[in-house]
Amino acid sequence: MSKQKSTQMTQIVKIDAAEFGLEETKAKQISDQFKPMLDKMEELENKFNQVQQMEMSPEKVKEAKELRLKYVKVRTGTAAIHKEQKAFYLAGGRYVDGWKNAQVFASQGIEEKLSDIESHYAKIEAEKIENLRIERWNRLEPYMESEPSALGVMEQGVFKNLLMGAEASHKAKIEAEIKSEEDRIAKEKKEAEEREAQRIENIRLKKEAEEREEAIEKERKEREAKEAIEAKQREKEIAEQEAKLRAERDAREKAEAAIQAQKESEKRARKKEEDEAKKAAKAPVKNQLTNWVNSLEMPILNTSKISDQDKELAESITQKFEGFKSWAQSQIENY
Repeated sequence: MSKQKSTQMTQIVKIDAAEFGLEETKAKQISDQFKPMLDKMEELENKFNQVQQMEMSPEKVKEAKELRLKYVKVRTGTAAIHKEQKAFYLAGGRYVDGWKNAQVFASQGIEEKLSDIESHYAKIEAEKIENLRIERWNRLEPYMESEPSALGVMEQGVFKNLLMGAEASHKAKIEAEIKSEEDRIAKEKKEAEEREAQRIENIRLKKEAEEREEAIEKERKEREAKEAIEAKQREKEIAEQEAKLRAERDAREKAEAAIQAQKESEKRARKKEEDEAKKAAKAPVKNQLTNWVNSLEMPILNTSKISDQDKELAESITQKFEGFKSWAQSQIENY
């Protein structure tokens, strides 16, 4: 392939083998499988540029369709190469795995046996340390809640001091608990005695309070009885005073009523005399007015030549005239 064609192919497909961790020679073996398709892509690219530059026409549409089908053929061919190459390299990967697994299977048992030989004395030492740890912890456990670290590899002197300290601490703890329990019992006994003394004191105070309440209640009843007697005496005195005041008031009211009745009687007598004097003075005028009203008479109306409706009107006028005379007579009488 010429330098010009190589440059065109690089422009179409840009893949750097180093990005995939492949050596150039092995990468070339893979890219050579795709070279025919790349060469075909270069040919189709030239044709694509030609179709792009054509004026829109039925011929351009036809060329575009034919070119698209060629691109589809190249794409499906590339997919077939991809499938074949990928299957090859997958099979190669499984083949490599088979070699590795066979080697592991062959060497694993030998490695385990050699490891057992290698750790023989270490296991004996570890077992010795574990047995010592168990023995020491059995001695420490009655005095401690949790096992100290590195108990199996601890120096004997350090362990001895640890054991003595744990025993002393445990003894001190027990003594403190006994002392605390004794203090608690003594405190509870003291509190019980204080409660009993307080109970007795409360009973005494309650009895004294009840006696005071009884004395107060007795005094209250005596005071109320005395106050009731005094109240009745006051009520009696008030009733007698009120009766006396009512008698005086009634006598005064009767005297005032008699005086007022005398005044009213004298006033009515004076008014009667005045009315009679006025009446006597007005008698000639009243007689003259009475005679004048009595002299008023309605002329006789000939009803033979008038209608019934006219008769009703004449009768109504006559009634009103008689009513006027009655009203006039009453005015004169009250004058």
